[in-house]
Amino acid sequence: MGNLDQTAIERTYQNWAKVYEWLTPIYLLGNEKRLRQETVGSLHLQIGQTVLDVGCGTGRNFPLILEKIGPTGKLVGVDYTSDMLARAQERVEREGWQNIELIQRDAARIELGQTFDAALSTLAISVIPDYRGALDRMLAHVKPGGWLAIGDAKRSSRWYGRPFNWVADLLGSGAAGMMSRRPWEPVREMLGEFHYEEWFMGFFYVAAGQVQIN
Repeated sequence: MGNLDQTAIERTYQNWAKVYEWLTPIYLLGNEKRLRQETVGSLHLQIGQTVLDVGCGTGRNFPLILEKIGPTGKLVGVDYTSDMLARAQERVEREGWQNIELIQRDAARIELGQTFDAALSTLAISVIPDYRGALDRMLAHVKPGGWLAIGDAKRSSRWYGRPFNWVADLLGSGAAGMMSRRPWEPVREMLGEFHYEEWFMGFFYVAAGQVQIN
């Protein structure tokens, strides 16, 4: 399932949208909270800033981001799957947030006509078919001096983790993800002040860096 096209992935996540809220913490073996917190934390956000959340899903990053940027900031969430965005919209309306805009778009082809202080993607780069294109579009939407971060699951490269990579592949396939990708490598090439951290035997990571000022 790691090689699914965009249409097949959309079908997968139309179904995932129904269970995403309660199943994801279990599916990620208790690592979802840390992954989201560390990804958002690596953006060095401040009150009033603007943030682009690519592959925002049902909006589980939103409270963490809004805590940093406050009501004067602006958050734009982009996702390809309409049902995931519908759940995100329900969250926005339920919480009464006024500074969030949701957009349905292919992450590898987004052109929003604006730049942001920061961009992030959690649990999506392993799924997006053209993930390098998505990283390029994220970079194009961040201001010089701004921050970009990704957080996701992967295969382990540690000697004590490699015997369990089949489990990572199995769980990843259920979410249409390809665990063999190494997207932190192009991120390292794209950005300055690069930071990379992995945990849980090397199966989860956050990679972040600052867009260089020419």
